[in-house]
Amino acid sequence: MGLLGVVALFNGNPDVLALVGKLLESAGFGVVSALIPDVRAGRCDVNGMMRRHDPAVVVYDIAAPYEENWAMFQQLRATAMRDHRRFVITSANPARVQRLAGRDERIYEIVDQPLDLDNIVHAVKEAARARRFIPGNSRESSNVTAMPDRRHADRRQSQWTSNDIYQKLREKREEMEFERRRFGRRATDRDHGPSSHAA
Repeated sequence: MGLLGVVALFNGNPDVLALVGKLLESAGFGVVSALIPDVRAGRCDVNGMMRRHDPAVVVYDIAAPYEENWAMFQQLRATAMRDHRRFVITSANPARVQRLAGRDERIYEIVDQPLDLDNIVHAVKEAARARRFIPGNSRESSNVTAMPDRRHADRRQSQWTSNDIYQKLREKREEMEFERRRFGRRATDRDHGPSSHAA
């Protein structure tokens, strides 16, 4: 499944899951994926998924509420993801997740999502190399627990990114930001009485 091995992809948004999965496949990885709500509800057998596909890298999204979802991720790591896998964490609030992660050596990198596509692919490649999964790796391991800005570091990835994927993820991000602002206003706006909607 893919020349570079298998990546397990976990996200709560089916559109992002599909699009990032396609991007990783186009980079040469095999991808298995699951929706985080399905994992939480027990509809996805993560233990079986890990045994069957033995992914070198797990890409896992941490969304709000961050503490609760971080605790669930830690529980999964302690059970289904015990082996020496590397993790790339995506989050709309990477700085917040970085504080939760501390200096966790199995987390290769924490990157912004959904638009930081080059960094996601780059981090997956580096994490796979760090696990000595890709032949030709000269490093024994990598304990990167940071968010380096690699937006200009590896433009070779542009040959397997698609304008369609970028456009759809931009639209999804705009939709998510609109929803976030709308719900934020709803919680703080005191002028939503009937008179405020009069023509």
